[in-house]
Amino acid sequence: MHTDISPEKVFRELADTLANSNKTNFFEVLIERLESILDVDHVVLAEVINRGREARTLNVRSQGRTLENFTYTLSETPCGQVGIDEPCFFNSELSDRFPNDILLKQLGAESYMGMAIVSPTGERVGTLCILQNSPMTWADIGREVLRIAVSQIGAEMERHKNEKRIAELAFQDRLTGLPNRACLQDYLYEAVANSHSTQCAVGLVIVDLKRFKEINDTHGHHTGDKLLVAVAGRLKRLSGPNVFVARQASDEYAIVDTNASQSRMRTLVEQIEVMFAEPFGFAQSQFLIDINVGAALLPHDSDTAAELFQHASIALDEAKTQGVGQCIYDASMAEKLYRKHRILTRLTSAIREGLLEVHLQPQFCIQTGKLHGAEALCRWTDDELGVVSPVEFIPLAEERGLIQELDAFVLRSVSEQLIEWRQRAKKFPGRMSVNLSAQQFESADVVEKLTELTQLVGSHAFTLELTEGVMMRKPEQALVVTQTLQRQGFDIAVDDFGTGYSSLSYLQRLAIQLVKIDRSFIRNIEESEQNRSIVTAIIAMAHSMGMTTIAEGVETAGQMELLKELGCDYLQGFHLGRPVSALDFEQAWLTS
Repeated sequence: MHTDISPEKVFRELADTLANSNKTNFFEVLIERLESILDVDHVVLAEVINRGREARTLNVRSQGRTLENFTYTLSETPCGQVGIDEPCFFNSELSDRFPNDILLKQLGAESYMGMAIVSPTGERVGTLCILQNSPMTWADIGREVLRIAVSQIGAEMERHKNEKRIAELAFQDRLTGLPNRACLQDYLYEAVANSHSTQCAVGLVIVDLKRFKEINDTHGHHTGDKLLVAVAGRLKRLSGPNVFVARQASDEYAIVDTNASQSRMRTLVEQIEVMFAEPFGFAQSQFLIDINVGAALLPHDSDTAAELFQHASIALDEAKTQGVGQCIYDASMAEKLYRKHRILTRLTSAIREGLLEVHLQPQFCIQTGKLHGAEALCRWTDDELGVVSPVEFIPLAEERGLIQELDAFVLRSVSEQLIEWRQRAKKFPGRMSVNLSAQQFESADVVEKLTELTQLVGSHAFTLELTEGVMMRKPEQALVVTQTLQRQGFDIAVDDFGTGYSSLSYLQRLAIQLVKIDRSFIRNIEESEQNRSIVTAIIAMAHSMGMTTIAEGVETAGQMELLKELGCDYLQGFHLGRPVSALDFEQAWLTS
């Protein structure tokens, strides 16, 4: 530091520099200006790291040049002698004082003045120092300049730290410590942009934990959180130079591979599945977690980051829907999903505008061959989609909460038709069978709803068909509801009997009047001794408990004759009559 330095000029220029502390290159500008206004040979700004054992330079100026940043050990250097409150000053024989400080020898520094940069909590976070290749003069000015500068630098470091923390909060999942959805999206967009120049494919895998809500509900959210952290810990093992792991939603995780291929994608999916083969153990419990996995690849099946994410999500949905555990995207999945959404949109309108039809399939007494009743079946022909199979739209109605509206539509339509036939003296024998969904059966006001929907013709005109699965989901509730419905006049039939896990003895408690033998046993009854034995047993047990039986799916005369021999009461199937419109049903089987 030269003796002809003007204090007024020094502090004026320092003030001008500090006025720009909000600029992104503030540290660089400040160090360059300190070198100039103090007229010193070297200026070093460093942050303290590794629990105070090392320092990492943020900016270094040496005789008019900016040097590359480096890390150095603080012990046995003048920076290691800097205290919290006062500047550290050595004005001569610097190399002799610190013989192991190689940098001092390289710079040729003879004198040193440094001051600690302190955080608001009083912690030393860095050092600002000036070095001269000769003894310093006007040390008092140097001290004041450093004191003012470190105060501003400390404030800026704290601001940067807070900004970094805010960024971490914005892009980091607080529970697992993984990057969050926002960070994932940024990373994915950047990876896709870079792939155009690197010519590397980008793969995305989404992992969904099956039935995670059940764990929260049965073991509590604290345990659920622990499980999410444990899952994150396992998936972190996949992280590497080309693999990025994030938590993308509550119970969903995402893995991005920036050097992907179809084979690497399959291998990655297999690795993930292996990771979940072992149970997670904590809180004295073991949790074996099943997962669904959806994956997609760019540019193989996607062109943009948004499309890649969409396609991986579609593959995940396919894995869930098909129950296969994992799917890698192909175009047919998108077509299927588009059709599903189109059906849903059109179905909602069709139900509410009364555009569906109810077809009737006749049921016959096996002994007399006469019409005994019919089953009401919903059919749909859409102006845009054409004929839509019940196999497509019934499960979708259940999934999207439309099934109760569909049930109500069928019951109203059948009631109106029965009234219309009565008014024209058309005799419909027996009862009309109507399928009842799980959602309808388990609703709190099911008896009131069904009674209201059938009041025009009376509940005695209907048999309500329920599958075994529906009745066994909540057995005690089912017991009360079926007995109440029976008292109201409805008959109850168990549909598809033999495919579930219930027993006839238990079903007897549920006020069942009719057992429908599933078509899977009827299909090969002539050839299969086992099927014949099963049907024989069902008929015998049903009769022993006062229930009647009806075989569905009868398609041949041989099946009909064999069922007659076995003592079945009623038949239903294509051999006897297909589902047809009410008008065709009337013309074929009703008499005046």
